[in-house]
Amino acid sequence: MEYFFSPSPKEGVSERILMWLPLTLFFPVGFMYAGLFAFWISWVLTGNWKNRWAILRTSPLLLPILLLSLITLLISLLNRSALVASNELWSAVGHYQTYLLVLPFLTLASGKWQEKMENIFLGSAVLAAMLFLLNTMHLLPDISLFKSYAVYLGNKSILLGILLALAACWMWARIFFERQVSVRNIALFVFLAAAAVFLAKTRTAVLLFVLGFLAVTLCSIRWSWKSVLFIAVFIASISTFWTYAVNQPRPATCVVNEVKAAPWEILHLRAVCTLQQVNDLREGRRSKDDDGMRSEIYRITSGIISEQPLLGHGAGSWMPIYHARANGLSSATMTTPHSDYLLYLTELGLIGLFALIIIWGQQIRVSVTLLRSASLSLRQRGMQLLLLTLFMTAGAFFNAIMRDAVFAVAFLILLSIPLSGLRR
Repeated sequence: MEYFFSPSPKEGVSERILMWLPLTLFFPVGFMYAGLFAFWISWVLTGNWKNRWAILRTSPLLLPILLLSLITLLISLLNRSALVASNELWSAVGHYQTYLLVLPFLTLASGKWQEKMENIFLGSAVLAAMLFLLNTMHLLPDISLFKSYAVYLGNKSILLGILLALAACWMWARIFFERQVSVRNIALFVFLAAAAVFLAKTRTAVLLFVLGFLAVTLCSIRWSWKSVLFIAVFIASISTFWTYAVNQPRPATCVVNEVKAAPWEILHLRAVCTLQQVNDLREGRRSKDDDGMRSEIYRITSGIISEQPLLGHGAGSWMPIYHARANGLSSATMTTPHSDYLLYLTELGLIGLFALIIIWGQQIRVSVTLLRSASLSLRQRGMQLLLLTLFMTAGAFFNAIMRDAVFAVAFLILLSIPLSGLRR
């Protein structure tokens, strides 16, 4: 299958608005929704439906997205849980239709606006890294605009770290994959990577940065005994650190908000805590602190899934079922299982999860095809799409990437950079 971009001779109002939306991702969610609202108004008013449909109907993501929406809607209606009230059902169903939000982006023709959008995203990430640095130096103004940089605000703070990690990996792709080696690019990569790893205080961002860094490196190197040796050394290093971490004494607390220490000490603490909690889960032991409650969530949710593996328990069913079974436990107030895979399996079963994986599989397929192209610009878009898909699929193990709009809308906006105007 060959792909090409449908170019536009000029930038429309919709493209100009979409181009600036990455900046809104680094501030309170109200800015993101306001930007989306402005985009939808301009998209409706500017029309040009014939050309837009010509682009959309040949998009490689159109059919998988419609399939996901149809399957999740049918399962939700035919397999409705008695535990979910009517007013809550449609809200739950709506969470599984999130991918539809990307369709208007896919109707736009490609152009220079995508390069500008990429640069705006990277520039916004540098600004976010500066804000994290100012907070570390106690120089950040105490206003609500910057609150998510000073105080841990759950998914919003996690998103900031993930976006910094993604921006660092895109910079690494410019340097190592596109061979744009310069002092400026190297300095930006180091700054963004350091902010994601040491200042953002989210384990998901650290893990995704490592995976993204490896993906770019492995796609760029020429395979030889040196590259095989590099992979072997990396695996040995991970194994060594795992052994070191699980044999360390139990920390007094794994909740970073309760720890006053240097960024690198907090990183070490979270790494040791995480690996010890994973080892507890693997060996069937219960976590002894609130930060490790995810192992508790995974254990109980796995039992719920095993009861209805094919079609699940129905949209919106995870929370009432889990709260009943986790009564008295530290995780009894959770609203999601902190994993899209577990959520889909619980509520929509294997069929619902398979529909989501079809989309992600198509994104990987398209990215691999673009990476094999003779055109540098196509290979560049392929690498961006590969990294976005890697962050979505890996991040979904530990967070509600598609369930929570804070994550989902951010990724769908960024998908417009490599996918808008792409046609079979």
